[in-house]
Order: sequence, then structure tokens, then C-alpha cells
Amino acid sequence: MTETQMNLNVHEVGILLSALQVLSHRDENVIARDYGSASALYNKLYSVYEQMDTSKTELRYELTPSF
Repeated sequence: MTETQMNLNVHEVGILLSALQVLSHRDENVIARDYGSASALYNKLYSVYEQMDTSKTELRYELTPSF
């Protein structure tokens, strides 16, 4: 098997995009050598992300002051 499909929500795609953004140059080169361009993957994921409902991507936590 060389391809699979999976359902990812907007938060999961956002995590993948964030991880791809913080790759070091060295890591990008290692990934490119073994799997292909990380920037091409980023662009592909970002085009999917743009079509998703991102109106509720901000995680909110109820914080109570400790004082």
C-alpha cells in the first residue's frame, strides 16, 4: 500500500502545519532526501486548511487566578 486516506480535523491539520514551519534546515534536508519536499507537503496541507472551517481553531481554557 502506498496511499491511504484519513480524516483530520482543523486542529490536527494546524498542528502538522506548525510542525512543518519549525523544521530546521537540516531536518528539511533529511526529510527531502528520504520522503520528498517538506515545503510541498506544507503547501498541500495549507490549501486543505484554507478550505476548512477555521472559525473555532482557538482553544480556550478557563483560567482562575491563583491569588
